[in-house]
Amino acid sequence: MTTPLTDRERQVLEAVIETYVQTAEPAGSRTIAKRHQLGLSPATIRNTMSDLEEKGYLYHPHTSAGRIPTDLAYRVYVDFLMRPPAVAPAQAQHLRGELEGQRAAVETILSRAAQVLGILTNELGVAVTPTIDEAVLDRIDLVPVSTERLLLVLALRSGAVRTIFVEVPVQLAPDTVQKVTVVLNERL
Repeated sequence: MTTPLTDRERQVLEAVIETYVQTAEPAGSRTIAKRHQLGLSPATIRNTMSDLEEKGYLYHPHTSAGRIPTDLAYRVYVDFLMRPPAVAPAQAQHLRGELEGQRAAVETILSRAAQVLGILTNELGVAVTPTIDEAVLDRIDLVPVSTERLLLVLALRSGAVRTIFVEVPVQLAPDTVQKVTVVLNERL
């Protein structure tokens, strides 16, 4: 069980992690004081960093170096210190409207999810569906649309569904289409 952190320790730990992630160099107390304006002196930050090292959150590679976050520090950072950005009520309402009541293809859902994530994070949101070549076929359905046109429905193990319209040069009776569907699914 880990020792709980004080507010000051949380502030300093967050600053050390962010500095280390940005610079890939051990974070010193003076650097933390300059970069993060915590309202603490470098000496206070150094003492707090020493406490965090004793608790297992920071590592001191050698005497003259700053501190490096440990795996435990990153876990605390992810679990408790990372704060999601505040979402304005109008923005939340807009996002709810985008997502509510949507029954759509996987591609559409992923596209909307990427858009919403982009809006929330102010970053680029990208979603990629697996290509059909990598997919494992679970079921095939043939649905007569007209006497010369079928809808081929491919259900994949991943849960994705692909639909393809197929033109048939001859007229097919609905019972023939059903028999073909049964045979195809038996051979999968």
